[in-house]
Amino acid sequence: MEARTVDLTVTSVRKQDITLIARHGIEDISAPSGVLAAKPQSGTATCDLHLPGGRPVEIHLKLGRHKPLDWVARVTPS
Repeated sequence: MEARTVDLTVTSVRKQDITLIARHGIEDISAPSGVLAAKPQSGTATCDLHLPGGRPVEIHLKLGRHKPLDWVARVTPS
């Protein structure tokens, strides 16, 4: 966690769109072409992803430095 990086592999059973929430914020994210709906602004808590069905997808995150519960204010509509 000190490096604030997360590498994960997600395999969806079916093709679907999801929202990834990182409670510390997302400074940077990379994924294969077509997976990111749009590159989020630095510090954003959410990122929309298009997951293919039955295929592993590798995602690399650089996390922010927000307090873990700060994300609630960033994802709650005003």
